[in-house]
Amino acid sequence: MKAVRIFEHGDIDVLKYDEYEFPEIGEFDVLVKVKATSVSGWDIKYRKGAWRKLNEGKALLPGRKGFPLPQQLGRESAGEVVQVGNRVSNFEVGDRVLGLVHPENSLCENAIRGLGNLSTELDYPGHTMFGGNAQYISRPEHYFMKLPENVSFRSAAAGAWAYPTAHRIITDRLNVQVGDVVFVSGSSGGMGIATIQWANLKGALIIGTTRNSDKIHELERLGCDKVVNTSAPVNEVVNEINEFTKGRGVDHAIEYTGASNIQEIILKTIRTGGTICPVGGDMSSNPFPVRVIDFTRLELNMVGIRGSRLKDQVAFLWALSLGTIKPIIFKTMPLNAIKEAHELVENGKDVVGKVMLDPWVH
Repeated sequence: MKAVRIFEHGDIDVLKYDEYEFPEIGEFDVLVKVKATSVSGWDIKYRKGAWRKLNEGKALLPGRKGFPLPQQLGRESAGEVVQVGNRVSNFEVGDRVLGLVHPENSLCENAIRGLGNLSTELDYPGHTMFGGNAQYISRPEHYFMKLPENVSFRSAAAGAWAYPTAHRIITDRLNVQVGDVVFVSGSSGGMGIATIQWANLKGALIIGTTRNSDKIHELERLGCDKVVNTSAPVNEVVNEINEFTKGRGVDHAIEYTGASNIQEIILKTIRTGGTICPVGGDMSSNPFPVRVIDFTRLELNMVGIRGSRLKDQVAFLWALSLGTIKPIIFKTMPLNAIKEAHELVENGKDVVGKVMLDPWVH
């Protein structure tokens, strides 16, 4: 079968599109013909080996293995079941399925505590087991979920990582309420767009960001009530946000970029009692520039996020089937254009939405 793998870390030249061995099928496994997969920000980090600079190649996440080589990238994938192991009970040939980005181990302590996203003693696709950048994948049956009939493979795969994670941020970690002001940096990326859509459904007012003025209209069309250009001086952006909020400030700030100027903007506009959720910059050794006095003077809250729970992934497919959310696809490319796809995700200036891959188009 055709697939893309990496055998070392580096630039796009380490991506090897080639013929590889067909995946093995165990007695509890499901073999899926991949109809849609993607390139995500995580794939870029993995390819470049970004975490090795932080932890000398050891496991970064408690209870998880280190990230191996060789690896087949692709956190997100959807397709059709073509074969099942003899002890599979929930799937049959012909089922349309989504590969779970965050499967759960229901017996581990974290899952029992309600934190299935922090499950231990299992492998995550594109992390510690082969991902979806291939024509076929084989995984245990609890790594898949059936697709509603009216949901396409592309839409499901396009939102599989971003929408469940953003759902947890908005509904659980931040508990956004009607009328709250939510600041979303990195607004034109997959995570940003997903966050904007969920926040809209909660009745929030949304401030988006861009460094490209040409994207402002598109971000407003996608649901932002206000878009600020963060290439402007920090104080100008702060004044613009304060004018929009009538001096009240921002209730919740979700930071997807790791950019120091945006972190400064957040700390100058967050409301007393507000909450910050830093996500971007996770592969940087630079700390988020918040002081103890900032926590005291603002009674500031700060929360982390590590993916989604199974219930968030169910909520994503349900909302997708109802049409209340819609993943934005910027471009679909053949799998053999993987280098160009990585380049587009990493450096594209005009990209709004996901870059998808079709394993069967040449």
